[in-house]
Amino acid sequence: MMLNRKDADYYLGKEIMLARIRRGALIPAKVNEEHFWLLIGISSIHSEKIIQALRDYLVFGVSRKDVCERYKVNNGYFSTSLNRLSRISQAAAQMVVYYS
Repeated sequence: MMLNRKDADYYLGKEIMLARIRRGALIPAKVNEEHFWLLIGISSIHSEKIIQALRDYLVFGVSRKDVCERYKVNNGYFSTSLNRLSRISQAAAQMVVYYS
């Protein structure tokens, strides 16, 4: 079966996204809630407002703008916290080979 260009692009995009997830990337609306809470548990993030904003963004796919407005968090602080959580996720993904 031959794929048309649109289908091929779709599958390639999906493969790229899955590869990023395997490397620990946190993609909005693609993060499992249990995974999110495990990452929060080993992070230094303690602000309930920022944790809820990150959860809505990463687990439920709510836009950055909306979560910052809803929880009254500064966009810069949100970005810093998201980057911190992303680095933890990437480090955990790299370490997983030592626990298999």
